[in-house]
Amino acid sequence: MRVEEISRLLKRKPFEPFAIYMSDGASYPVKHPDQIIITPRAAYVGIGGNGREPVAQDVVICDLVHITRLGPVPKRTAKRRK
Repeated sequence: MRVEEISRLLKRKPFEPFAIYMSDGASYPVKHPDQIIITPRAAYVGIGGNGREPVAQDVVICDLVHITRLGPVPKRTAKRRK
């Protein structure tokens, strides 16, 4: 994955959330442009948090070589109550 491709999505006005899909099958949602830092070799994605404060609980390092695609954030499916 090229840095420019991620940067293009981060600069969209208005910003549209997207997910980073990895070669091992993992995916990481990017819901705000401040949630990610991009370097020439990796994307650092903040994950977790309570949603009320802009503080990540952890950081995932996504090597650009292992990013297979960028796409929409997977929608959560509602669990049915019995």
